[in-house]
Parts: sequence; C-alpha cells; structure tokens
Amino acid sequence: MLRERPHRGVGTGLPLSRRQAIRRGITAAAGLSAVAGCGRGTAERAGGPLTIKYWNGFTGPDGKTMEKMVRRFQQDNPDLRVDMQIIPWAQYYDKLTLGIAFDEGPDLFVVHGSRLQEFAGHEAFLPLDAFQQGPDRVPEEDLVPAALEAGRFQGRLHGVPLDCHPSGLYYNRRLFREAGIVDARGEARPPTTLKEFLDAAHRMTKEVDGQRQWGFGFTWLPYNFYTFAYQHGGSSLTPDLKRSAMDSQETIRALEQMRGLVTVEKVAPPPESTDSWIGFRQGRVAMAFHGIFMLADLEATGELDFAGAPLPRMGPAGRVFGGSHMLCMPARIRPARARAAWRLLRYLSDHSLDWAEGGQVPV
Repeated sequence: MLRERPHRGVGTGLPLSRRQAIRRGITAAAGLSAVAGCGRGTAERAGGPLTIKYWNGFTGPDGKTMEKMVRRFQQDNPDLRVDMQIIPWAQYYDKLTLGIAFDEGPDLFVVHGSRLQEFAGHEAFLPLDAFQQGPDRVPEEDLVPAALEAGRFQGRLHGVPLDCHPSGLYYNRRLFREAGIVDARGEARPPTTLKEFLDAAHRMTKEVDGQRQWGFGFTWLPYNFYTFAYQHGGSSLTPDLKRSAMDSQETIRALEQMRGLVTVEKVAPPPESTDSWIGFRQGRVAMAFHGIFMLADLEATGELDFAGAPLPRMGPAGRVFGGSHMLCMPARIRPARARAAWRLLRYLSDHSLDWAEGGQVPV
C-alpha cells in the first residue's frame, strides 16, 4: 500500500504547497544528481525481476480492466514486475506531487491532459522524445492529433495519450418515448439543437407519483462547466494559460445558460442539493451530460433504458470538451527504469482496444 507520510518545509514545520513541493524537489534533484548512488533506483536488484511502480486513479470499472492488462503484460514480460497503485483522483495529485518532489513516486503514472502543462512547466516530467526516435516508438500517425498535442509542452513530448473521453449526452429512452419525443420509427429522438433540448427538457419535467422528474440534471460540475463553456467559445483560462477567462463574455454567457436551466427554465434541480447522476440512474432525470467513462456505471444498473448521443449544440461555438489520460514518467527516473517503464507504456498504448472494455475511447 502507498505509505502515508507528511512532508513539511525544512525548519518551518509548515506544509508545502504543491508548487513549492515540486520546486523544492527539482532543486534538490539538481544539487544531488552528481552524487553517486543518490536518487531513484538505488534499490534495483542485481538479479531477478525488476519492479516498476505504476500509479493511476482508475477506481471504477476501468480499474478492473487496467488490472487485467497489467497482469497480461507481466505474463508476456517475466523479467519485469509491476507494482500498480490505484489512488482515488481526489487524493491522487497531492500524492503524485509529493512522490515526485521527494523521490518516492512511481516510474510510470497517469495524469489528465489538462494537468500535464502544470507539471511539465516545473520540469517534473521526463521528455519522451528520445524513446520516440528509437525502434520501439509509439506510432504518432495512429493517434488522435488533438490528444497527442495535449501531451506536448514547449514542443517536447511529455505524455503519451492512452484514451480520450469527450463529453456527450446520456438520455433515458423510456422517458423520451413516454413524452412523445420520437422519430418516424417510434424510437427515442435525442435533441441536436438548443431549441430541441429545451423543448424536451420542459416536456419531461413534471411530478410523477409524488416525486419531481427532471428533464435535465447537472452531474460533475467541473466537467459540466467546461462542456457549456466550450459550446460558447469560453474557458476558465486564456489560451496562453496566463490569465483568468472567467470574466470573458463567452464564459459569462455559458454560466448564465447553466444558471438559467435551474432558475429560469426550471428544468434542472439545484446542483448543490441534488445528485442528478443518481437521479439519472434511477430514471428520475431524463438527460445528463457526462463522459464515456460513466458508461459502465449505467450498464451495471441492468434495467435502465438509456442511450448516448452527441451533445446538442448549446452555443454558437459548438465545441465539445474532452479530456485524455496521459502516460508519463518522472524527470529523475534512472535509465534502466525508464526503459522498463517505456515497455509498459508501449504495451498499454498498443492494447488500447482492450482498454476500451473499461469504458474509455482509445486514441
């Protein structure tokens, strides 16, 4: 199990912030790199399988799929042993930051594409270009360009995308049919425009057996925010990532639209007091925006009559927010461990169709 150990500033007794921890760890690394025997890899065995540490946050059904993939990798590579740690995302980045900064972290790990530049900007991740110039390169021409680009920082590759998870529409087909929102064959017809979305949401928001049924529900708010913001051409930061864009007209319009679904249209419950994802699973919420990674959760219900569709166009930009899980290595990893970690990285990339069983879209 992962060791729990607080890290404090030297001589201060004060906890380090994430940024301070990264900076201090990198500074220490620069000062110690010339000392023989220091740093990562001093415990490597002269004989027997080499153990590499692999961290991720796949606590859902996707974690079971990843465990199977790692077991198959070890069967095919008996000279390596993989110590995989699955850590909840809520604690993951704090543990990863401290692990890298204090040289106790993994050899290979997963980060979201949206977090890669934060770490790469502090030189905490190993550039992978040298591996891509060798015979065991990951064929970049086979990868989704947008996901691959998210793995680059200042022109260098710091992460190899494992998957992509764009936002989409989940809808309850039974509720659509009952509301008469069907196509010529009588099948549930998902909305494709804002007008159709609002019409469907109003028709399915009503009292049913003494309980409120909602046409729409907010699920994971950060994900929902970016979904609406991208539809309007907004975001939380400017394109250069140096300033807040929360006060831009595009982002304000997206936030006003989100608030309006609750306070004006009254087709969605207040997100602070309602778990709309549970409501959707229980058949009390007709539509929800979420990622492909929630598919297995819905399939586990066994009885929910649902389907997925592209997002309706909610704003003029019509852009779809999506993320990607990146496979990365720490900057201070020793060459032998880096080569072993690359073998695992390449295996996971080559078997992305197996990864799709966990509810992720391969790149």
